[in-house]
Amino acid sequence: MRFTRTRVLLTAGLLAVAGAASATVVAASPASAAPSPVVTVDCAGHGQVRPARLDSFGCMPSQQLLAGLRWTSWRSSAFGHGYLEVNNCTPTCAQGRFVRFPVLTVLWRARPWPRHQGRMYFSRLTWIYTGKRPQPHDRAALTMTLPAS
Repeated sequence: MRFTRTRVLLTAGLLAVAGAASATVVAASPASAAPSPVVTVDCAGHGQVRPARLDSFGCMPSQQLLAGLRWTSWRSSAFGHGYLEVNNCTPTCAQGRFVRFPVLTVLWRARPWPRHQGRMYFSRLTWIYTGKRPQPHDRAALTMTLPAS
């Protein structure tokens, strides 16, 4: 299908009108109707927006955590990057040091947050390795379920 200049201009005009109409609808809605941001829930049951650190996945002690998180988007899904820090447990986990592995981070599957009417929380976390990964991991990504409390 050949695009003529007229078709391109017509399409651009329709998109501009549609964008202006949606902006008018958004501007006309009251501020109190703005939804609360989706949160991650820490082990104490507190909601966090754009946390710099995620640890104790599933509220269980762990030798790994996500740190240095910077978020590029935070809506019904959240996208960011940072580091997976893994304790090498050498010679023991108490004496080991944390080694960093760069990752992209995605929080997704927003669900109603129990006992917090009208609030949503992210129920899934995926991280994707962007460089070296801890051994013996052979997968390039990992997804886990996050608790609501």
